[in-house]
Amino acid sequence: MRMQKIGECQLLLGQCSVLRDGELLRLEPRDFLVLKHLVDNAPNMVPTRALLRHGWRNKVVGDNVLHQSIARLRRVLNDNARHPIYIQTLTKMGYQFIAPVTVIHGLRDRNEDLSPIAVMPFRDYSRTQNDPYLIDGLCFELSHQLIQKGAQVVSLDSAARVQRSGFSDLEVGGRVGARTVLGGAIIVAGDRIRVTVSLSDVDLERQLWSAKHDLPLGQILDVHTVLSETIVQDLYDSLEGRRGPKAATQSSRLDISNLHYHPQVGI
Repeated sequence: MRMQKIGECQLLLGQCSVLRDGELLRLEPRDFLVLKHLVDNAPNMVPTRALLRHGWRNKVVGDNVLHQSIARLRRVLNDNARHPIYIQTLTKMGYQFIAPVTVIHGLRDRNEDLSPIAVMPFRDYSRTQNDPYLIDGLCFELSHQLIQKGAQVVSLDSAARVQRSGFSDLEVGGRVGARTVLGGAIIVAGDRIRVTVSLSDVDLERQLWSAKHDLPLGQILDVHTVLSETIVQDLYDSLEGRRGPKAATQSSRLDISNLHYHPQVGI
């Protein structure tokens, strides 16, 4: 069983329960989701709308249901709203879990920092329009590489369909149930392609990681493969050294010794 020590209590992840002073206190399912989301993001503030979206997916509810949930959680944790030691209210903004959090049984998988992840269609800022496959193929390759790493990836079609309705990447992530979104932009200029990519947390609405890569245009399949493998590896290398909100920004020039440049290949 995986547990987390939260202040003087223990959160039992497999039982939707809190162990306090030797007493097992069961939580309502939505209350557990709210508490777990606050704990997962501690010590960051979690916006009210993010907690509502996480606990009441696909349901239109008002802020009052969240206020009631927080009140029940405070009773379970023996917390005081005026002098909190667990859940602090940030008026008109959200809530913050302020007690120390420690995983005391079970290892944290680095994919828990990502999953579910939505790979968004990249934006093309080139002066001339490129073949759509340049972008679509890169997204497919990125999804494939992430799945190979063990991450849960939202359907590309689902993410693209919601994005076409005019929503931002973070809004799309919230609507398709993603925890993080991976998106970016490409620029093709002359005989080179530059890709800027970033990972953002949907609920915290903040960028966690970004990187920039450029290489010569060559065989399009080689471009997709080298870019996607390098982007995903950079991302996971960053996760190995980060367990918090700090962003890691990299600018990389790829090893292109095995690529064959064909200036006449149109993409």
